[in-house]
Amino acid sequence: MTHPVQSVVESLRAAGRCPRLHVNALCHGVECPDFIRDQWKERLIIDLDSSYPLDLTFAEDGLAADLSFGGYVTRCTFPWKAIYVVADRATGRGLVFDQHMPASVRASRPPTTGPLPTRSTTAPPSEAKRAPDDASAGPSSTNADEVQRRRAAFRVIDGGS
Repeated sequence: MTHPVQSVVESLRAAGRCPRLHVNALCHGVECPDFIRDQWKERLIIDLDSSYPLDLTFAEDGLAADLSFGGYVTRCTFPWKAIYVVADRATGRGLVFDQHMPASVRASRPPTTGPLPTRSTTAPPSEAKRAPDDASAGPSSTNADEVQRRRAAFRVIDGGS
């Protein structure tokens, strides 16, 4: 059976979209450079940009990809339980996996204006909820600045160029 995270990632990539993962880098089983884990902790954002050869692979317990951080390419592994949002980078729409979300991230989330629709075809309603798009979430300028800073700091590539 395909994990819901894998289904969303594959669907976005098949549509020519860029999946954005929100990852708890402190979660047991995450393999990434220590300086990345220390810097981003529970709020690591990874773009799986298909314009870069990632050597993206899926396993029973998670996904792996060759990622570049500041020009240093390394094989990273993310267990499913470490991934708490999968969204389209351009629109911000995707799925939120509440059961994977760290308490510190949950506490800092802005309240929603109503119930989020669920996606019941791949996960029970308690597991996956649609993430609001950027416009409905109403990011503050501070959040927008943080997003731009993170985008500039991270490039997902294979082969390091």
